[in-house]
Parts: sequence; C-alpha cells; structure tokens
Amino acid sequence: MEALCVSIVWLSKTDLSNMNSGEGGGGNVVELKTYRAGKRPYMSGQSVRHALREAIERANPGCFTSTPEAPSCDIANDWLCDLFGYLSPKKGEGSNRRWSPIKCTPALGQLDGEIVTDLLLRMSDLEKSDENAARDQRLAYVQLAENIYRIGLSIDVFNVGRQLVVEGDSKTKTITRREFKELIEPAERIRRVNAVIEAVGRMGDFAKQARNATSMAPDVFLGAVSPVYTQRGLRALELNESGDVDVKALAAVVSDLQEAGAELVLGHTPGVVGNDADLLEVCANAGIEVGYPTAMLRKLAEKVQ
Repeated sequence: MEALCVSIVWLSKTDLSNMNSGEGGGGNVVELKTYRAGKRPYMSGQSVRHALREAIERANPGCFTSTPEAPSCDIANDWLCDLFGYLSPKKGEGSNRRWSPIKCTPALGQLDGEIVTDLLLRMSDLEKSDENAARDQRLAYVQLAENIYRIGLSIDVFNVGRQLVVEGDSKTKTITRREFKELIEPAERIRRVNAVIEAVGRMGDFAKQARNATSMAPDVFLGAVSPVYTQRGLRALELNESGDVDVKALAAVVSDLQEAGAELVLGHTPGVVGNDADLLEVCANAGIEVGYPTAMLRKLAEKVQ
C-alpha cells in the first residue's frame, strides 16, 4: 500500500507544569493558557509545532538549513521548508508560499482541574554599597496544572518533497502548466516522514522546562497509515470528565479509517485512561495491534511505504 497520509492522535499525562503561557493579567504572574472558562489548560498549535521541530532537529543534526524567520525555500535540501512550509515575501512580487504537509492541533487538557500558583524567589548575592539597604529580592508567580493532554498530528505524505508548479499568462488568466514536481527520491520522502513519527516520541521542548520538566511523548496513541489523505483519525481518543475514552466515537473513527484502507496501531500505557479494558476491547474487535508506545511508533513508521 502506498501511504499518502499518516495521522497520530495521542494522550500525554503530565504532572504540575506550565508549558504554554498566556499574556498574563498584569503584575508578575505567568498565567496558563486555558479554555472551558478557565477550567482546562491548553497549548497552542504553534507551540506543539515548535516542540516537534526541535525534536526532529535534535535527532537529525543539519536537517534544517534556515529558520522560520528567514526561510531558504529549498524544499529539496531544507527539511524545515519542506515539512513546515514557509512564507517568503518578495518586494514588488508578492510572496513565495508553501503550505505545510504537517498539520498540528493544539494540546488540549481533557480534564477539569485545579490550577495552583508557584512562588519563585530570587535573592541577589551582590553586596550593597549601603550597609543599611535591604538585600534585593525578586518575586514572581507561575500558574501550574496537571492534566491529560490530547494532541493530533497529520502528515500529507504525498506533498513531502514535492512542489506544485503553476505556469501561465497572468493577463489572460490562462494556465499552461499545473503539475507536482518531485524534488526528492521516494526513499528520502520515507526518511523524512519517519523522522516526524519518531520525533513525536521525543517531544519535550515546551516553555518552563527548566523548572517544571515534563514529557509530551504519547502515553496512549492511535496511529494510522492511509492510502488516501484524511484527518478523520484526529477525532479519536476524546476523554470524558471521568478520564474515560469515548469508546463509541473511537469505534466509529476506527471503522471509517479501516473502510478507507488504513492500517492502524495503538500505543498503550496502562493506567492513563480510566477504562483501559473498554479501549483494548475496541482494538481487539478491530484487529488493531497494541503495544507500548515507543515500539508502536516504530511499527507505524515501518508501515510507511
């Protein structure tokens, strides 16, 4: 089967952390980004893509030859421009644009929970010239929360290493050529897609990691390799307020993906969701291979042909 799409939706359980802050409500408080009337934390899709980029580059030194601010537009050699797209304005000409083959959802906290505030205190070690002056101390507050985050990722495999070329007459609005130009070999395309899949298992470069280190690698994930492009898989693994997977929705998504010819795997860490037995039963009934997350990410990568 030729893979035209890879989708991964996963759950990551974190301890107290602040991985994506809002602008703050004033003063010296670093506020969490929240939704659902402030009851649940979330991380923006931009921060998820940033962490994914960092994980890819750590494992593949030299794969990025430019930055998002100064893109090279070299799809053949620069993984950054190929996988994450670019917008490169040209004076008097408009801009060169490439849509990203990688689509990311925000990381959404699935449970209502308490938000706590951590006090940070920094004392100055410098001696004061005035003996009567009080020692300098600086206070700050950081909001923290623990939760189970749900993240979705899809890879448009067909467009990795390919560029849409359109030629014609702008005055008469006549198109004389419209085709996809293949800029890399199939083996290189597979290599880049596999690097993205492997990076999902290493994601950790979010904000505030120095004081509140946590991993966003999958604890539970559903991965699909499909012969058609579809983002249907991103609908899976929603949790209810009790921390149980919506197995009816999961079964429907699995059925739709298999109807489209997709091959599925489930990475599973026991005890993350409340209804493990029901989750595994859905997978058993659908013939989905189940294993620990790292091994199943490797299995998913092997299915990309």
